[in-house]
Amino acid sequence: MRLSQIQDFIAVAEGGSIRSAARTRDVSASALTKSIRQLENELHVPLLTRTTRGVVLSHYGEAFLRRARLIATEARRATEEMTQMLGARTGTVRIGVTGGPAHLLLPAALNRFRRQHPEVQVYIDSGRSAVHLQDLRAGLIDVAVSPIPDEGIDHDFICEPLYNNDSVVVAHQDHPLRHARTLRELVGSEWILTTCRMHGPGAAIMDAFRAQDLPLPRVAVRCDTFNLIQALLQDRRLLCMVARQLMQDRVGASTGLAVLPIEDPLPSHTVCLIYRADSPMPPVVASFAAQLRRETHYLINMPDSPLKRPGAPPPPLDAARMESSDMTV
Repeated sequence: MRLSQIQDFIAVAEGGSIRSAARTRDVSASALTKSIRQLENELHVPLLTRTTRGVVLSHYGEAFLRRARLIATEARRATEEMTQMLGARTGTVRIGVTGGPAHLLLPAALNRFRRQHPEVQVYIDSGRSAVHLQDLRAGLIDVAVSPIPDEGIDHDFICEPLYNNDSVVVAHQDHPLRHARTLRELVGSEWILTTCRMHGPGAAIMDAFRAQDLPLPRVAVRCDTFNLIQALLQDRRLLCMVARQLMQDRVGASTGLAVLPIEDPLPSHTVCLIYRADSPMPPVVASFAAQLRRETHYLINMPDSPLKRPGAPPPPLDAARMESSDMTV
């Protein structure tokens, strides 16, 4: 089995046809067909099913694709790592990050990293934490910055705690329940959920209602993009629970949003730097991770910090302070 055969197979799987994959790989269609046939003979299984519209993966092909992508990624990472160890600062950094860390840590960390490594390309995936873990395992991203689920994660990952991700309830400033102080007052309201799950990060409101032995919230919308959530909250019927840090400079007349002065305990999750235990970071990835740690340290230690150290209790909610237009990160 040769690496070129694996790369040919990935190109076919992603392109959906031999002809498209041949253009991607810059080879003839006949040469690529021969390469795939040799790979199938090596594995003793059919990887592709030919149709009138192109090719689709067989059951074996779908299973092999996950391995193939990991092999191709590790080969690329090995080449980049050797080049970087020789002194070059080129290559790629692929990071998965959820909404809170994306707004708090990435801008400054990325700015410093780009000044140090202007030739390195940075790819940012702002999807959900569950997807990031899958992508880490498949080698599609190098590191993730995300809260970990309540049930924890597998031992094949290393998790470095960065800060506590405290929660607040947000609504339009004219929402009829804008001044509610207990979760019980919010029973029957409609909510935006920021995950497809029903527990843990993104579904913290579900956990909060369960802790108070209240009827579960009515989920009207599921959305994991914070800018879109801000727009959706212009609907005066909707509520959403988000990271406290996201709201530091996003409340008041300019946004139309308000933080409800809820006095009941609300969930808190630890945001971690997550990476694979069995795959050392290449030098430029390690450099990017160092910038994320540096920015976290700075924010935690600044006056009126929006962050708290992992394990620290959440600060008391000061609605007036939260609504101050002077609060920026």
